[in-house]
Amino acid sequence: MMRIFSFAILFLLLMTGAANSARSQQRVAIAPQYPQRGDVVTVTYDPQSPTAVIPDSVSGVTLVFSYSNFYDVATRIPMHRQGHKWTTSFRLAGFATYATFYLESGELIDKPAADSHYAVTVYAGHQPVENGLLYKAYSLSAQKGKSPGLAAAQASLYQQELDLYPGNYEAKVRLLQYNMQHAPDAKTRETFRQQALQVIAQKFNNAPSDPGNLNKVTMGYLIIGENTRVDSIRQVVMKRFPGSEPGIEQLASNIRKEKDTATRIKLLEQALQKETPQNANAYTGIHEQLFQLYAAQRQTEKTLYHARKVASQRRNPWTAQTLKELATTLQSNRLAPDTARYYAKLALAQADSFPAGIIRYFPETGYIYPFVDDSTRQAVTRKAQANLLSLQGLIDLQQARLHEGAQLTDSALVISPDNETLNNATLFYTQTGNQEKLKTVQQLREKILLDKARRQLISRPAPSLQAFVDMKGQPVSPAALKDKIILIDFWATWCGPCMQEMPYLQQLYEAYKDNPKVVFMVVNSGARNTLADAQGWYGHKKYTFPVYYNTDPDVGEKFRFNIIPATYIIDAKGNIRFSNIGFEGPEIAAKLKLQLELVESASF
Repeated sequence: MMRIFSFAILFLLLMTGAANSARSQQRVAIAPQYPQRGDVVTVTYDPQSPTAVIPDSVSGVTLVFSYSNFYDVATRIPMHRQGHKWTTSFRLAGFATYATFYLESGELIDKPAADSHYAVTVYAGHQPVENGLLYKAYSLSAQKGKSPGLAAAQASLYQQELDLYPGNYEAKVRLLQYNMQHAPDAKTRETFRQQALQVIAQKFNNAPSDPGNLNKVTMGYLIIGENTRVDSIRQVVMKRFPGSEPGIEQLASNIRKEKDTATRIKLLEQALQKETPQNANAYTGIHEQLFQLYAAQRQTEKTLYHARKVASQRRNPWTAQTLKELATTLQSNRLAPDTARYYAKLALAQADSFPAGIIRYFPETGYIYPFVDDSTRQAVTRKAQANLLSLQGLIDLQQARLHEGAQLTDSALVISPDNETLNNATLFYTQTGNQEKLKTVQQLREKILLDKARRQLISRPAPSLQAFVDMKGQPVSPAALKDKIILIDFWATWCGPCMQEMPYLQQLYEAYKDNPKVVFMVVNSGARNTLADAQGWYGHKKYTFPVYYNTDPDVGEKFRFNIIPATYIIDAKGNIRFSNIGFEGPEIAAKLKLQLELVESASF
């Protein structure tokens, strides 16, 4: 395998890192020196060290992981005083490999250097465990940002990983992808590409019908930019290994694309003819589709048959959620209320197992549950309980059990007045004509939005807006924005959620267009769009809010977003007070209105 990254760059990086590490060790200690999986790691900070950034006078220090595969450890850990030092400890799980962190106290941040963070490397003996150096390479982007030397530094670590573990598939593919990008000519680039394809093909042939192996194969194609091969390799599995779990799942995915309902049902029923007790779990996705389709057609017997099949699948972290979805679908389609109540009660009994955070699955480890603090776990459990009680209230409503339904709905609102519970309660009280309760629900909605808005309040200087131009290509006048409250929404023509959000922005704009204190700037982010794209979209005149185009390629980094839509509210002093990333559904209109009102009234 050719190496075309610079060893001179690698030497300088290693020497600089060693010097920074020596200085940082004066104030940060990590013990043991070679932590193993299962060990307790202790991090100690000495604010009295001559090089300490955080002074001895602070009231608290927090350890913040910037990159970590310690999934069961909190991303932010408060440290504790022991004498004049700060310390904290955590245990390394059986899957722990590598993590980086910095120390924080208010606005003060302590790290070894401007472009590096402290690190916990997990060892087997005195050697990093497999993937340790690979994950270290991944961590560099969080430390170095867009540093010109980032890719070379990562490539050197991929090679070091391979020196220790020559069979590391992901490191091989990553290094080949780097060599492809930095090849001196097209012929050399194609040579590296063919090598990468060979590595991926070998991985596929090792276990072509194994779901975990297939995930690594598709990841390999994504790494080298061969995205179109991801679907094609799954189609190959479906044809060559139709009875395997990934083959059945791909068949279900293909059938889902069929638009004609009758044809889709026919194909799904045909697929089920090959179901056996041994492979039944792989057919859960097909039963789920048929359950939804027959429920929509109100075919009770067939709906319940497939519901039983879905409910009997092998237990997993989403079992309680699945039971709730079965009950919800039956209720919304007004089918089999007794069965709907049965599934709702089963889910309620498992309310404390509803997912909280990202649950990962690796063939080597099984399911990995994330760290969840007690307050979050309790909130997730209460929300599940309230959702299911209010759902049972709606089921009672269908059976004219109004007293029981009212009791369940009232109880749900006390436990957790979240959005889903409020929606269920609104439906119950509307259909029973209880205006007093409806008023209470509305008050709860307003209070929740206000509390949420206050918690989301921030204050940081807004980046310059000079990169924005109007639909004629003219720069925005600074005078027009002076002393104004500004709502900025970033979007792109290809962004589906952005288009979903537009009617709510228009609704909000109608309410504020005559307010001289507030300016709307609906800005095409420039991501894979040109000014002409923005002009063409706005040329339809479906909306009347003012549209702009961004000419700064770094606007996302400056505003701190990598997902659109992204909406910001800037106060009259030029500070960002609210940041909203992604489309949140119809609630966004009321949320943005409340945020504008808070900024306008300075009611913080």
